[in-house]
Amino acid sequence: MTYRILQISGTATGGGWFIDQVSELADRGHHVETVVTNDGPLKDQLEALGMRVHVIPFRGYRPRDWWRVWRAYRHLVRLIRDGEFDVVHAHLYKTMITCRMILRGRSRPVLISQVAGTVHLKSTLLSAIDRATLRWDTTLVASCTDFAETYRRIGARNVRTNFYGCHTENFAPSDTPSPFREEFSLDRSDIAVGMVAHMYPTTLRAFRDVGVKGHETFIDAAAILAERFRDVRFFVVGDEFSGDGSYRRALQQRASKLVSTNRLQFLGHRTDMRNVLSGLDILSNPSLSESASYTMIEAALMEKPVVATRVGGLKDTVLDGRTGRLVDPAEATQLAEAISSLIVDADLRREFGRAGRRHVLGLFDIHATVDVLEAIYADTIDGEHS
Repeated sequence: MTYRILQISGTATGGGWFIDQVSELADRGHHVETVVTNDGPLKDQLEALGMRVHVIPFRGYRPRDWWRVWRAYRHLVRLIRDGEFDVVHAHLYKTMITCRMILRGRSRPVLISQVAGTVHLKSTLLSAIDRATLRWDTTLVASCTDFAETYRRIGARNVRTNFYGCHTENFAPSDTPSPFREEFSLDRSDIAVGMVAHMYPTTLRAFRDVGVKGHETFIDAAAILAERFRDVRFFVVGDEFSGDGSYRRALQQRASKLVSTNRLQFLGHRTDMRNVLSGLDILSNPSLSESASYTMIEAALMEKPVVATRVGGLKDTVLDGRTGRLVDPAEATQLAEAISSLIVDADLRREFGRAGRRHVLGLFDIHATVDVLEAIYADTIDGEHS
């Protein structure tokens, strides 16, 4: 059975998880159309794959955005009404709420809301809106087991779990580390520890001291480790996802001593992630809120040991003591100790790396995750029509 599917992303940048999912569905013969919120890299990549892309700029909350958002809302209403879709599949918070409002009370097309993150639940207002509109989903898909448990607890009526899979064949441990290590003059004896994540500035109180992705924790842990080890270098890969650059500047100021001694470098956005991951020895994800984390999956596929926080989908991706280490969020000392255990033990790094690859191959392959997604579509449509 093939379906007419409208997949809606709430972003115009990043979104590798979105590209992998919609392109695999299209390869299987489904009619797939996509929505992005602006011109940009995501639109360009989708079009390069032959996908039909609609640009509908419904992002924004400020009064000056209201007229544009209203027009975008009407555009999306017309697209859904005229497209004769079987499934509308919404990703990210603003998209889910918008589609719930459009499709409330309708049995066709079915609405699949896929939860990619739960940061919004830290906001009293955003959480209240989410809870009040949950009943308008036909099915809610959680992108990790922790999110599924959370949404069942707050009253979602039909919850399924499905990871955002990826093309696991694109990441191989046989890649040479030379390009990255030569670029930064890393000796054979140097240990390279990296954090790969967008920087998310936010005014939410829960993330005032430590940002969503935990960059502050990584910097503080690096400072501890730099005092202990002379041959360890630290790399922060990624830039502000949105904002005016002030958050990145604050992080650079926090790390100014490490930066001035060339112990830590901010690399900004990189498009050569295979080279980056190949050149790093240890990957860290100290997020305060996270789904399964593409970076941790890709690192494991490259047989790199990982150290992450015990939150969200990271508990699915990282098996503590078997494929990496899990620590409490916002605990720089714990993070430093976990990374230290890998710095001093090359055998353990190799053991965790190999076990990590076996683990993620079984869970996050795009073909397997889209198998599950097709079953969710079929069950949801059959349930509405029965």
